[in-house]
Amino acid sequence: MSASDKKQQRKAEMADGLTQRQQKEQAEAQAAKRQKTIYTAVGVVCAVAAVALLVWNGLSTKDHGKDVAATVGGVDYTVADLQYYYVAARNSAYAQYQQFAAYGISMGYNPNVSEGEQWSNEAEGKTYADTFRENALSYLQQTAALCAAANAEGYTLSAEGQEAIDERLSQIDLICAQNGMTRGSYFAQVYGKGVTEKIFVRNLTNDMLASEFSEHHEEGISYDDAALEAYYDEHPDTLDSYDYRIFTVDGSVPASTDNEGNAVEATDEEKAAAMAQAKEKADEAVSKLEAASRSDREKTFIEIAPDYVAEAYKGAYAVESYSLQQQVLGSNLSSGDAAAGSWLMDPARRAGDVTAVETTTGYQVVLFLDRYLVDDPTVNVRHILIMADRPEDDPNTADVNESQGAPTQEAMDAAKAEAEALLEEWKAGEATAESFGALADEHSDDGGSRGNGGRYTYISKGDMVGVFNDWIFDPARQSGDTGLVCHNGEDADYYGWHVIYFEKSEEPAWKGTAIQAKQSTDQSEWLNNLTDAMEAVSADGMKYVGEVSNATPTPSASPAESAEPEESPAA
Repeated sequence: MSASDKKQQRKAEMADGLTQRQQKEQAEAQAAKRQKTIYTAVGVVCAVAAVALLVWNGLSTKDHGKDVAATVGGVDYTVADLQYYYVAARNSAYAQYQQFAAYGISMGYNPNVSEGEQWSNEAEGKTYADTFRENALSYLQQTAALCAAANAEGYTLSAEGQEAIDERLSQIDLICAQNGMTRGSYFAQVYGKGVTEKIFVRNLTNDMLASEFSEHHEEGISYDDAALEAYYDEHPDTLDSYDYRIFTVDGSVPASTDNEGNAVEATDEEKAAAMAQAKEKADEAVSKLEAASRSDREKTFIEIAPDYVAEAYKGAYAVESYSLQQQVLGSNLSSGDAAAGSWLMDPARRAGDVTAVETTTGYQVVLFLDRYLVDDPTVNVRHILIMADRPEDDPNTADVNESQGAPTQEAMDAAKAEAEALLEEWKAGEATAESFGALADEHSDDGGSRGNGGRYTYISKGDMVGVFNDWIFDPARQSGDTGLVCHNGEDADYYGWHVIYFEKSEEPAWKGTAIQAKQSTDQSEWLNNLTDAMEAVSADGMKYVGEVSNATPTPSASPAESAEPEESPAA
């Protein structure tokens, strides 16, 4: 569940507004966020599953596992230690490869080709194997620095951290059972023949401690109101909220098939013609809006929107509220209306301004309504959504989509019973925010928060659908309150029950955004200083870290073409 299903549907419609450059920047930003602290073994490092045995078997340290590969902070680390971080570096590159591939963008690294046989920087004669060795040393350096800082502060690994390590070892045992292996042969095959269980667990534990301590430090950074107000003065565009109306004129070529039913790719000429037609229609809409007085433009916008959107959305835009976006924080504009964001945030904007903004598949027509600072408090909650089953489609009535209809009362009662049972299960257990989150991750039908413990933070009034909004903003609400609310399709096209856990009242959304931004900046500076102070030097054994063959590779004139892997090297 998000601000509302109708908003998410409209935002999905707008998602194509991201340019290739913006898509790549978004992919890079997300990859950088994953790398901000370290690639912890319970994350990217330990993502290697059974398929890794098929794709990446054979890191060779058989005769050199005990050789010193690097000295960090005055401590010698062996080739076997560096193998752990080399695999982390390679897995992180693969994760980034997947992130870019999701946007149809090639990043250069090809997991189907040996990293020693493809350039990461041909001008410098550097292969991906060289890059992964460098990254492995950097990851180790950062881990060692964080562990040293944790030890100096008396910070120790949490029980949850140890449980995560134990769970990872249990996963490895499962992989071993499926492949007829022992733990020892697993570590040797995935990490290198010199990597033992003891070496793996030691580095995994340090990795986890470093990650936990980094997070602990960041969460401890706080700011007074004066600091946040000063930050606002420097970043008003991203901290102000915006009201506007928006619709998209579709500029894509309709899908077509040949006589055999195969999809036919549109030609460049057809794509250009479709975009030109969309621009003409968008310009026409803008002209109609500009012909109206500023005070009448919103009314005109509502009236004409259904005439310009794709057929599938005409009914939706006939509803007055569908095109309206309210209290959208500037920092969130890029998530749904990226192409219009910079125009909306222009300080010169005034009520009634209108424009048409090009996207990759059409044109957004945007009407600016207002800009302001929202100082109302927000709330943090967790929830579990249990959807009621819809009727199944009858193939004999192809003109009717029964699954879009309301569920039966029996289905609603079943959803309620499941929601009640989950709440009772939570009450019978530890009854904590964390245990509620565990149930949410396992049972919730809300893809937006499942995997994040069912958690939503800095929710403003009106962000959520009516019944949910009313419950969480009840003036009597206290931390730890739980409740059940029924959603019957009134505010959005879904039906079911919410199990809600109220965490706490929170700062205004703009302050939360400012805090997170400042914490991220200050944390990065702290981490960089901490890491830079930990001297890291490669030793002769570093040349044995990585692939089976450590000889100077002879790639072709350019790195191999990127291709989808036949087997995924990460789970």
